[in-house]
Amino acid sequence: GCPERPAVAYVGDGAFGMSLMELLTCAREGIPTTVVTFNNQQWGAEKKNQVLWFGDRYVGTNLVNPETGFAGIAEAMGCRGITVSSLDQVGDALRSAVDSQMKDGVTTVIDVHTTRELGDPFRRDAMKLPQRILPKYRDYSEVAESSTGQPVDLLKRVV
Repeated sequence: GCPERPAVAYVGDGAFGMSLMELLTCAREGIPTTVVTFNNQQWGAEKKNQVLWFGDRYVGTNLVNPETGFAGIAEAMGCRGITVSSLDQVGDALRSAVDSQMKDGVTTVIDVHTTRELGDPFRRDAMKLPQRILPKYRDYSEVAESSTGQPVDLLKRVV
């Protein structure tokens, strides 16, 4: 290990929702880390696949995150939480979190609220356009990827 170097994890809100219980381990065992969540209120990788290959039919990708955000959850678990809502706050938040980690042994979650635009999928080569074989599903086969590569519900507010 390298205890003299900070440990920083970068993760989307969908994936963090599956692993946030690790914060309890960090708090209980005194494992200082810094977690930066990119909170766009959607399971971005899966939604991007649904945009490109499934005709903007979304299943289980729009997230309703807690009002307190992940910063509030971190605090409830005995860690430190910082909410970032604008780009100019990112640097100070990251410096503060790493400083707390290295000097005080504190785990911090930085909850960065982002736009809802989606980046490229992690493994674009892992999927091809689905072809429906059963007659009742043939009308749902896609012949081309989405021309915009962005979801049609970008302007909708997630409730």
